[in-house]
Amino acid sequence: MTGDSGETPWAVLLDGPAAEAARRLVDRIAGPPRPAPRAVRPDLAAGGAGLALAHHQLDLCRPGEGRHAVAAGHLEAAVRGAERIRSRAPGLLGGFDGLAFTASRLGLPVPLGAAGRGFDAQAPNSQHLDRRSLDLSSGLTGHGAVLLDRCAEDPAAADRLTAVLAVLGRQVAAFPGDSPGMAHGPAGPLALFSLALSAGVAAPGQVAAVHRAVDRLLAHRRDDEYGPDWVLIEGPGPERPALPASWCHGGPGIARALWLAGTALDDGSLRGLARETLLAALRRPREVRRIDRRPGLCHGLAGLLLITLRFAHDTGDPEFRSAARGLATRLVDGLTDGLTDSLGDGRTDRRTGRLTDNLTGRKENARPLGPGFLDGAAGVLLALLAATTPVPPGWDRALLLS
Repeated sequence: MTGDSGETPWAVLLDGPAAEAARRLVDRIAGPPRPAPRAVRPDLAAGGAGLALAHHQLDLCRPGEGRHAVAAGHLEAAVRGAERIRSRAPGLLGGFDGLAFTASRLGLPVPLGAAGRGFDAQAPNSQHLDRRSLDLSSGLTGHGAVLLDRCAEDPAAADRLTAVLAVLGRQVAAFPGDSPGMAHGPAGPLALFSLALSAGVAAPGQVAAVHRAVDRLLAHRRDDEYGPDWVLIEGPGPERPALPASWCHGGPGIARALWLAGTALDDGSLRGLARETLLAALRRPREVRRIDRRPGLCHGLAGLLLITLRFAHDTGDPEFRSAARGLATRLVDGLTDGLTDSLGDGRTDRRTGRLTDNLTGRKENARPLGPGFLDGAAGVLLALLAATTPVPPGWDRALLLS
């Protein structure tokens, strides 16, 4: 699996003063190891599961600091939080699948109780085939990402994944919703199909489903002066707006899905389109990209940095390496002065870990950034660890980037 298989060592792209500044920011975001509270909000996106994932990666990158115990404590607190609020949401980013994914990454059993039942209960033959039941964020695509992450250790997961792939394969040509991107659109199933093929897991007709997903994406391609780009599937008027250059909706996330498809099918034209799509996003001015004021993984610079790191690793292209260094430096420079606390603990919705989003350099636009994985400090920390350490960011399976 890309970047997480050990076939090609993960390269450290930042060095010198830029790397030192990034490491200082990581230290300040992480704070000292401290016990988790008894119960926290459970989700991966902004709660205890995401903080557990961040502390786990810190433990892999900097062993001996006691971070594994902190990570396990946050996971246990997240499970108790799920039991306390009696949540039944199955999603990867907002529900029980996120707990299962984090437990698998920590090498711990899938949580029992309500969380375990939620993981086991998401039936792939569900008839409620709206966008939320199918996508990466809340539905079967995200469930498939969890199963794919478990296939090597759990043969039953491969069987269940095959059933999920079959359902998604039948739906992908008419995937509901208005975004073509990774989080809520057909790029998510495309990435899952492709990663599963590369891992040797396939449902009948899966290669054809990859082609259908690619065709669905290409129908919403709109090039500009910088290169390939994508627009909303549905929108007001004949001129649909171009999407921001984010992981969740825009060209960078779609580029990664296309690259994974090209790799699975050994299709150089798809890999070439993926490469040009990301390069176009990197060339666009900040006001055209519309993400540079946000630091997070989902909607901001950390997500673009992480995808660029993946392309730099897979291609060896110096243009991606240079772009990744520039993005990391911009991310660090924009956030260093605004950091006033650490990751926080995910105890409530209150934003306890505060970074100031001053990437524009305008104080009137500054606002606090929470501690979470998807749009908060934990995600920033994880992206910076990927840029400054030789440990591959296998956790980005949750974003279907590897």
